[in-house]
Amino acid sequence: MKHTILFILLLVVSNTSLFARDADSTKVVAQPKYYSFIFQDSPARLFMMRQFNEDYLSGFRLLSKSLDNSLSPVVNYSIQTVLYFTVLGALTHEEGHRSILSAKSIGSISQPYYFSRRAGYIAGITDHTLANLRDSDFPDFMRLYTAGSESDYMLGNREETMMAFGDESFRNLAVEYIMRKAFLIQYYLLGFIHYNVDGPEESNELKRDVVGNDIYGAARHLYRPIMPFHRYTLWNDLSAEEKDYVYKLGYRSLLNLINLNMIGIPSISISKNLKVNAGMGHVICPFGDLIDENFWISYKKYKIQAYVREYQNRVNWFMAGGMSLKYYPINQRITATVSAHYWEQPLHLDFNEKQGKMGGALDVTGKYFFNRPGSKSLKRISVDLGLIYKTEGFLPEEVYMSKHFGFRLGTTFNIL
Repeated sequence: MKHTILFILLLVVSNTSLFARDADSTKVVAQPKYYSFIFQDSPARLFMMRQFNEDYLSGFRLLSKSLDNSLSPVVNYSIQTVLYFTVLGALTHEEGHRSILSAKSIGSISQPYYFSRRAGYIAGITDHTLANLRDSDFPDFMRLYTAGSESDYMLGNREETMMAFGDESFRNLAVEYIMRKAFLIQYYLLGFIHYNVDGPEESNELKRDVVGNDIYGAARHLYRPIMPFHRYTLWNDLSAEEKDYVYKLGYRSLLNLINLNMIGIPSISISKNLKVNAGMGHVICPFGDLIDENFWISYKKYKIQAYVREYQNRVNWFMAGGMSLKYYPINQRITATVSAHYWEQPLHLDFNEKQGKMGGALDVTGKYFFNRPGSKSLKRISVDLGLIYKTEGFLPEEVYMSKHFGFRLGTTFNIL
């Protein structure tokens, strides 16, 4: 654990000059920001991964804004860092795990605190329940291992999108963004130091972590899906091939550092009306891992986010991609976001499968705004409706991997 903390502190310290530069710069005229919240997602249970991520990020931005207005940069960033270490980082990670269980109608208990005995974990599930899920629905069982990192990855992607489009400043997201990247990568880098976060399994199985070490456990189960069931995976439990796989994931995780936002540059101005940014990303998924090439293009009122994605299972590669038109103003009251995704993924989401299966998704969110005349800070409030249709396959933040049509309800506050 001390190696993990040292790595994170070095990454944060390396960016303190960026914090100071941004904090000392001349403040521009404040523009209202949008803070979105999802009340209900599909399935209608609290909380699904996308719902928790969106609500958490809006809440964090409001907190950061309030601290920035009231405190010096040093005190502000110190408070945010302490909050992240003690609660916030593990909170979103563990909710990612828990949301998969909730989607499968399996009850669980989140313990999202670093000062708990396992530094954040999900408990309250019997070995029989987990073994039965493994034997009857292996892709969803594997997602119990991958969903925490998936949640962290998508939160970072949301933050990069906001900064690239000028919807939030680096100053306001700096601590969350840098720490998010650091905590995501440290899960993978544990393989280089052979660090075992798991000890012996507790005698009371309801007090055991649902999966233990995410990366070690994922590697063991991908290569040996029908081995005798036990939860925790130590480094010495892994075969030579599985250890090589963990090393590969560790190297690839460093791709998450390739983004101009990591050095405080949200976008590059090509012309008066055109701004662009690009970056890369990596995260594990239920049948292996994925690599993203991400692009953000802002041209007049068009905000376009696009990605090219490569999935890999054991030895085979599968291509995917997608594009989103973000926050398009249809008129003064209505905005729309439209996202289209295409993928080829291994048949049955199998780690060893060579044959691919095509799929895709269409996601539309509309916001209808009501003005708030006379309010000094709250300028507008909206009613939000989102619809998604997807075929069978894995889509980050969408908890169903089966064919699915769903909707979500929420609201957005436009606050000065």
